Amino acid sequence: MVHRQGVYLSPTNSLVNTYHTIPFKSDSLKSAIYASLVFSTGIANDSGYDRIKAGQASFYRSHNLGRCQAYYGVNLTLGNYYLADFYNSHYYYGGSPIDTLYHIPANKYFFGSYGLSGGFNGVISKGRGEWRYLGVEATIQKEFGDYGGFRKSLPDSAANIIFRNDFTGIIGLYTDALCSYRDGSQFGIKFSVYRLLNAQSEYTSQNAYNIFPVSFFALTLHGTAKRFTGFIQFNAGTKAASFQIGTSYRLSR
Repeated sequence: MVHRQGVYLSPTNSLVNTYHTIPFKSDSLKSAIYASLVFSTGIANDSGYDRIKAGQASFYRSHNLGRCQAYYGVNLTLGNYYLADFYNSHYYYGGSPIDTLYHIPANKYFFGSYGLSGGFNGVISKGRGEWRYLGVEATIQKEFGDYGGFRKSLPDSAANIIFRNDFTGIIGLYTDALCSYRDGSQFGIKFSVYRLLNAQSEYTSQNAYNIFPVSFFALTLHGTAKRFTGFIQFNAGTKAASFQIGTSYRLSR
């Protein structure tokens, strides 16, 4: 018998680090302001029993600074966390339950977060190609909504792992390769890895295996034509996975 564990982390972990457009190094455009909209759908908890759907809006400014590039901005995320039915039990090694400690019924919880994001990278440009060879990006988020209240209200014995903090800090490294075409359009592929900085803050663990460090990997495919950028992103990591589709629009020259 497989014993499923209850793992309740912040839903912002694998959702808020979305793609940010930066003008091509060879363009005459050295800085720009963007607005972005992103839709996310994913799974969470042990074995992906819970589901997440969310939307994010953001405004940010990007810069070309010679040998490096940077961006910074604000974001707002709103979504629903679909909780699956869960019974927290103790088990013998043979797989038989000793007793049922706690029942968490299936439910839908609203959640949201707002925060700041920023990043910078080194860049090499040659012909129609550009390689943002190493970048660092970070985000800080303040979570609100019913799902955060649900996690805070759970007794320690109700689940195996509970993250009660409504504040998260995430840092990541990335590399991004791009090419441009004669008509000015661009295409790129980005690889990223992220880590939650305060995973053990306001965290409880009962009869659970070690999940640290809480980290995520992301693969992003993105393309730009005139003022619009579209992208799809795949995220996978500690007890969560998601798919994102989004677009950004350049508001300024």
